[in-house]
Amino acid sequence: MRWVYLLLTGCVIFSTSAFAKENDENKSNLEISIYNNNLALVKDTRTISVTEGKNEIAFEGVSMQIKPETAIFYASGLSVLEQNYNYDLLTYDNLINQSINQEVKTVIFNTENGQNVFDKAQIIGAVQGQPILKFDYGIEASFPGRLVFDKIPNNLENKPTLNAKIISNKTELKNISLAYLTTGMEWESNYVAKVSSPHKLDLTGWITINNESGIDYDNAKVQVIAGDVHQVMNNNIVQPVMLMAKSARTTNDMQNFSISPQEISGYHLYNLPFKTDIKNKQTKQISLFEKKGVDYKKEIYMMSPFYFTYNMPTEFKQQNPQLIYIIENKTEDNLGLPMPAGVIRFYENDNRENLQFIGEDRINHVAEGAEIRLDLGKYFDIFINGKINKITKLKEEKTKEIEDMCYTLVRQYAYDVEITFYNSNKLEQEIVFEQDISPESKLEKSNISGQFKDADSYLWKVNIPKQSEQTLSFRIIVPNVSKSCR
Repeated sequence: MRWVYLLLTGCVIFSTSAFAKENDENKSNLEISIYNNNLALVKDTRTISVTEGKNEIAFEGVSMQIKPETAIFYASGLSVLEQNYNYDLLTYDNLINQSINQEVKTVIFNTENGQNVFDKAQIIGAVQGQPILKFDYGIEASFPGRLVFDKIPNNLENKPTLNAKIISNKTELKNISLAYLTTGMEWESNYVAKVSSPHKLDLTGWITINNESGIDYDNAKVQVIAGDVHQVMNNNIVQPVMLMAKSARTTNDMQNFSISPQEISGYHLYNLPFKTDIKNKQTKQISLFEKKGVDYKKEIYMMSPFYFTYNMPTEFKQQNPQLIYIIENKTEDNLGLPMPAGVIRFYENDNRENLQFIGEDRINHVAEGAEIRLDLGKYFDIFINGKINKITKLKEEKTKEIEDMCYTLVRQYAYDVEITFYNSNKLEQEIVFEQDISPESKLEKSNISGQFKDADSYLWKVNIPKQSEQTLSFRIIVPNVSKSCR
């Protein structure tokens, strides 16, 4: 019973020199690289006593979501002959099922005299974890007492364990490393933007790590990799793009603190500057950077719902534009660093200096020098009405094709559009209004000048007087081509 108890607590010491079982306390170094897409690379180094020749070693406490086919044992003077992942864990149900046809001791407590009554029985089966016992006097299907086992079945482990048969070139204490990929761990960035003035904000980045792998990672060196690592999913084999890298330098200047990224194969690797514990079922946040006085600007923006076809709506009413915050990821704007994908949440003090949440948006991986556009919701001080006042057919041509069996009909329409912007704010406001325009279309007769954003869209910047309105009107010539066959 004492031997069984010790195994259950993970404290077994094996006396044979040919077999070494290493639990979590034997770890000499633990490193983890965590990717964005539910994947982590674990490198676990333990000091193990081995003899010259053949040995069996066991790494206890590996991830419950390990990908066994990715596991690699390595050390100097070491050859691996075989490795096995044992995940049949030591639970009551497994202990019963693995002990069928074995003899066990039984214990019933006598409430009248306060004594334990011992007997022996054979486990002949089990139903939903309830053992069926054969005594000398008969078979019990609902035994009310306890069972005492003399030993634990060899194939049950206290924790998920990776075993290997190895050959060592000599007898020594050897640092043996195990590297493997596991699911159940991922990270993302979270950002807090505190608006400090009409054109400045303080931006803090956090690394948020979530551990659902089934085990704790204590005193681990942690790295996170920004980027979507390609995984071969059809055969469940995942190839990592990198192993552990050396630590990058960090700064202690908390006014502009940041963890410096290291570029590897088009990805960015962030080295946490200290070792940390990541417990199972835990979400941990670690500071990524802190930047003061980052430049930003606001934009009131609306994309037109008109797309100029036969079945399109010809009117919309009281639509509110979007409030867009724009940040240039540049050094001259006091930012200028790679920003991993995540959510940016904005806060601002009201007139009473009470902090208020004003919106959030998700970003993809942002390279240095790129523009960040963040949609924080509707701008309610402005509403917009739009109407197509007139649709005019300008021409129609029919072209016969394929021995008069089919023809192409080319029509051209003119759409006269009127957009009215209403501003209830006490200040003049500027709104950016965007209209999709196909390359074959032509814009004309606009009462407010604008410019092409690209080949497929046109932008107007419309100034709306305070507590007043402004109207944009334009005509667009749009071709329509259809084909008909008999």
